[in-house]
Amino acid sequence: MAMGRSVNNMSVALFGGTFNPVHHGHLRIAIELAELLEVDTLRMIPCALPPHREALTVSAEQRMCMLQAAIGGHPKLTADNIELRRDGPSYTIDTLRQIRAQIGSQVPLHLCLGIDVLNTLDSWHHWQQLTDYCHLIISARPDYHLPEHGVLAEWINQHRRDNLEQLKQTSAGKLYVCDTSLLAISSTDIRDRISRGNAIDFLTPTAVVNYIQQHHLYE
Repeated sequence: MAMGRSVNNMSVALFGGTFNPVHHGHLRIAIELAELLEVDTLRMIPCALPPHREALTVSAEQRMCMLQAAIGGHPKLTADNIELRRDGPSYTIDTLRQIRAQIGSQVPLHLCLGIDVLNTLDSWHHWQQLTDYCHLIISARPDYHLPEHGVLAEWINQHRRDNLEQLKQTSAGKLYVCDTSLLAISSTDIRDRISRGNAIDFLTPTAVVNYIQQHHLYE
């Protein structure tokens, strides 16, 4: 038991997103994933230039500042600017390659994604190579559905495992679907509320509310 815990302490967990802005839904999932995977810290990674979305009105640096403010001194979470240090679109495969080069081939690397993202994964850059570098940890909704037909469905079935312990024995290559608390909060709704002049208190940490107000974001 002690040996397994020691090995798992070396694991690295990543949780990416635009975080535009970060909110309590993101943070609750991040904490639960860190506990589930038994990692010392989970790295939250703001996407600098999302290749699948229209241009953002808030800079990557501002989203990073809001994320840092939201996390504060929480021992389980950290903000990582790895994608902000690269030029061009923020392709996840490039981030995984960079982190894998840093940590070596033997350390388990977990990439945490939402179920909605998984269902569109085949639109990602070099998506079939993701499991060459990491395990995929999927946060599911209570009534979630996975693709049933096509290349993506076959790929998911090939890599999916029902036992999290199986992922701890290897550094990459598998996919695991788990249940997490999905709060009914969205960044889109927060931005809409701000544009209408409505309060966003208790949807995101107070430090983020203050940052948005000080910098007149999303107005």
